[in-house]
Amino acid sequence: MTDSVESAKDKLTFERIVSRIKTASSHIPRLLLELAVVFIGVYLAFLLTDYQEELEKQDIRVKFFESLIFEFETVVKYLDEEERNMLTHLSTMEKISQGTQPRIPARSLYYPVPGLVVAAAFDSRNFESLTTETIVNIVEATPYLESLKQKINTFNELLVGLLRAQESNVNCCYNSEGELVDHYSWYPDLLVEIHELNREIKKTILETAIPDLQKLNK
Repeated sequence: MTDSVESAKDKLTFERIVSRIKTASSHIPRLLLELAVVFIGVYLAFLLTDYQEELEKQDIRVKFFESLIFEFETVVKYLDEEERNMLTHLSTMEKISQGTQPRIPARSLYYPVPGLVVAAAFDSRNFESLTTETIVNIVEATPYLESLKQKINTFNELLVGLLRAQESNVNCCYNSEGELVDHYSWYPDLLVEIHELNREIKKTILETAIPDLQKLNK
């Protein structure tokens, strides 16, 4: 009797365990599905974040290239304006070559080019977005601009002394044959150098630097 009772209890306990196992087993697919949903949700969240960051970086790169292009176009604009400003001196230089002994005009040259081109390229976190060819084109324009600045400063400093001498003696600049004296030979020399440098800079910017940046910005 006792053995029968114990046997029945054991059987009941076993059945309960089996029932619980079956119940737990029935929940496993649902738990796995929930885990899969959570995992996919987290994964998609990371993907979305990466995508948003990439879009933001792309937007920044586009603005960066547009800024560089604008800077170069501004440089060309200033160089064109300075070219027109030089016409008076170039006309005077032509008269000098003809032996007419013109009065040297009291007109300084200007260098209103903003110094942001190189800074925008090399101080930006988008520097790595520039290809080697584009970097070369930007770098090539840099020494030209620096040289132009130095030559204009030299021209203006020397022009001050020439104008003072001219005020004292209108014929101070020419010798007995009507030619410009050696002491003032810098006048036509620097004008030619500045004029040619101006044209070279514009050519480099318009034919190489800007087109390269426009390709990157597509």
